[in-house]
Amino acid sequence: MTSPGQSGGGGGNSLRAYVYVDKMQPVWAAYVGRDDPNGPGLEGMSQLYVEVAPATLVFSLANAALKNTENSSSMLVAERRYGTLELHSANPDTVRQAGTIILAMIGSSSAPGIAPSLVTTRVINNVTGAEAGLVNRMGVRDRLREGDAMLVVETEPAAYVALAANEVEKQTSLRMVLVRLHGASGRLILAGSEAEVEIGHRVALEALGEG
Repeated sequence: MTSPGQSGGGGGNSLRAYVYVDKMQPVWAAYVGRDDPNGPGLEGMSQLYVEVAPATLVFSLANAALKNTENSSSMLVAERRYGTLELHSANPDTVRQAGTIILAMIGSSSAPGIAPSLVTTRVINNVTGAEAGLVNRMGVRDRLREGDAMLVVETEPAAYVALAANEVEKQTSLRMVLVRLHGASGRLILAGSEAEVEIGHRVALEALGEG
């Protein structure tokens, strides 16, 4: 988990999010691994997400981190305003080494950027078949089912969704329906029993410093 702090900056560069995931859980690791050119097998690895402005800064950060450390990456996104980079390794020290390089390049003496802000959370019980069908058109990872309870979490900056998803998985068996990790805000949809959604809601709030 990460700690709230102030954004650092150098030459107009700013760190929006610095999200350290200590140990990727199986479902989260499978989600990350689908976009990893090195394939699956990421369970248990440590992970770092950085979100920066301007967006194109992310290309220089990726270049330095991947050239000078033994990390792999599953995501590099440069949108209109913000850029997001993911790094992971079986060695936590290797991930932290990349983080140190990135912070130095941005001009921030320490992590972690802007503190996570919870835009909204919603708990919806006993989803209808029609509702499930609409959600399932959104490019889901796992299908929402009729009768499910559903947890929706939206965060700013977007990358903090990763922390919430991984922490919830440590304590529940909720299915990961949808993940959005970049853009103006991040979004996570989880589904399962009402009891597990209640637990997941509490854990997500705690992970984001809202509990």
